Amino acid sequence: MAANLRRAIELTELGLSLRRSVLQQDEPQGDAMAKVMREIRRAKERAWLKNSS
Repeated sequence: MAANLRRAIELTELGLSLRRSVLQQDEPQGDAMAKVMREIRRAKERAWLKNSS
């Protein structure tokens, strides 16, 4: 359980970091946020796959 919580916190930090870096770029908001959301989803999927094995 502690490992899952730690992973969730790491993913949240990753998501915030990605969001901040994308917002600092000059891309249109819609495209930037879509990219961030895709990266967050992929990171979560990788974490769950790693956790289930």
